[in-house]
Amino acid sequence: MDSWELARVSMGYALLLVALFTAVVVGALHVSRDALLSDYPKAIQQRYGQQSARGRRTAAAAGLLNLLAFVVVPVIGVLDLHNRNEGTLGFWPPFTLGTVCFLSVTLFDLVILDWWLFCCVQPRFMVLPGTEGMAEYRDFTFHVRVLVPRPVPWPLVAIPGYGAAAGVVTCLTESLAG
Repeated sequence: MDSWELARVSMGYALLLVALFTAVVVGALHVSRDALLSDYPKAIQQRYGQQSARGRRTAAAAGLLNLLAFVVVPVIGVLDLHNRNEGTLGFWPPFTLGTVCFLSVTLFDLVILDWWLFCCVQPRFMVLPGTEGMAEYRDFTFHVRVLVPRPVPWPLVAIPGYGAAAGVVTCLTESLAG
């Protein structure tokens, strides 16, 4: 398998993961506008108050659905890579697939969901009742601080970490399969 085919396959599964992640996030907010309350700026959380029981249930369901997507999509992607490759994959192709997938979700979440939708468009399903017009909805730097917290920017470290997990699991599976 050449690098262009690896890139094409990785981007295809990245788009799938982005679509599933977006559907879960937007769907959760349509079911309960306070489902993702813990991801909002503190001032908005304080003005809104306690998360509803429906919001907690929806957040738990959304978390499970995203967990499922973040496990199933790379597994299917690695199986696809394996079918396109003669012999074992080794570490690097699954690492690439995992890293591209997680990087794509991270960038889409920041640029499209956070900056464009949350900060600029502010659709009704993202604005919590009683918090309309708060300046914190337009705080672009809040989303960067969440992505790059100090002292350890763990969300950024998770990008190659996700790829490494895909690579290691593939290597272990291939070695056990013989």
